[in-house]
Amino acid sequence: MNNWTGIFIFGCWSVLFIYWIIKAANVKKNLEKHISYKYIFLLSAAVIALFATMFYTKTFLQHSLWQTTVRLGVATDIIVVVGLIFAVWSRNILGKNWSSNISFKKGHKLIKHGPYSIVRHPIYTGMIVMLIGTAINIGQVFAFILLAVYFVGFNAKCRLEEELMLKHFAKDYKIYKKRVKAIVPFVF
Repeated sequence: MNNWTGIFIFGCWSVLFIYWIIKAANVKKNLEKHISYKYIFLLSAAVIALFATMFYTKTFLQHSLWQTTVRLGVATDIIVVVGLIFAVWSRNILGKNWSSNISFKKGHKLIKHGPYSIVRHPIYTGMIVMLIGTAINIGQVFAFILLAVYFVGFNAKCRLEEELMLKHFAKDYKIYKKRVKAIVPFVF
């Protein structure tokens, strides 16, 4: 990872984290909350196992696939910024309906405009784009495995969120689901 591009990417992730904390203070009250401890446990265990393996052993996970040149660093910075903008835009459009947990809010509305007209889970899309840029910048095997773990995790969480949306917005959500892909526009 190129030092200055790595610092820039870290800054982008920090902006996302701080924005999330600030915006989390102003959300609607939960009417129904679904916590999947199995999902949280499996994702956490996979990430911990990956990092423990990487830090405590010299394995193929630390293998560099390429060196990050200045051009590649700038390209990955742009990818991360695009993902950040998409995630923040999505979070802003979702507004007070947002929750870090899978929940249904008092006065919950089904949002289908803005980034939600492109994909059903645009926050995850934005974060995955950020992870792609980060993994390319790092250029090591572990970064791509971590990207895959998070993609699987986001996909699992999407399914749980969609069960809740189908429960409360049955007909509208079924139509929306047929029209708009989940995470990757026009594909998945």
